[in-house]
Amino acid sequence: MWLVISDTHDNIPNVRAFLREALKRNVSCVFHCGDIISPFVLKEFLSTGIEFHGVFGNNDGEVLLLSERSSQRVKKGPRELEVEGFKILLMHEPVAIEALVSSQHYDYIFYGHTHMSEIRNNSSTMVINPGDASGYLAEASVVFVDPQRKLAELYKL
Repeated sequence: MWLVISDTHDNIPNVRAFLREALKRNVSCVFHCGDIISPFVLKEFLSTGIEFHGVFGNNDGEVLLLSERSSQRVKKGPRELEVEGFKILLMHEPVAIEALVSSQHYDYIFYGHTHMSEIRNNSSTMVINPGDASGYLAEASVVFVDPQRKLAELYKL
């Protein structure tokens, strides 16, 4: 099981609530689609011991410190990853989504920025925007993914 999260915008109570649920579900990997904002929020993710991958968002100001504190697990996107045998593209802004889906190069494309959730399964590629984890512009949400079964669940606080 994976957790896809974005736009946490320093909302520690929501981050903690989502991570508690992730631990209950035995999540093996967290993908953060950007706008973590401050390094103290990153600490919440890393303290779980769950594998973590992230990209910078347009509001992430302390990129050097975020990169350093995450041992380079937060990087400039888009990022291509292979996790558990699946090809993943992780990004903040939804740049060229349709072309990327058409390429059929990725099993999963995760993005954020819009604060609006989306789960779309197009033949070989599943596209996921977990929405607004902070709850500032929309109801606080994340997505839990079962990668083997290619199932995704929008989870709201």
